[in-house]
Amino acid sequence: MKYKILIVDDEKDLRDLISYFLLREHFEVQTAENGKDAFEKVQTWNPNLVISDIRMPIWDGFELLRKLSANALKTPVMFISGYVGGDEEVLKNDPNCVGFIPKPVTKTELVRLVKEQQSRQAHA
Repeated sequence: MKYKILIVDDEKDLRDLISYFLLREHFEVQTAENGKDAFEKVQTWNPNLVISDIRMPIWDGFELLRKLSANALKTPVMFISGYVGGDEEVLKNDPNCVGFIPKPVTKTELVRLVKEQQSRQAHA
């Protein structure tokens, strides 16, 4: 069974780029453009990992993580963001948050972090 990754970002070009990188590595990928859409997809598609932007309209990354935790959905979330600020500590304290990918994202770093997470989950 393929490792399933949900990409969440309000910037279509970035969603498409990340999807392209991960599809080339033979991951199964779906996308969502905000946290609310992502939450619905997590419930129906059950991805192994969510890669989400922090700052988005409708539901941002904070709200997505709160909703996942409140509904006992143990889906790991890796955040991708150009935003650097103290609020990241709130995210880091949530057990579903498994890391951060800085923008601008590089294929090498993205794939490395995703494969590390895949390996951790396989050995858990």
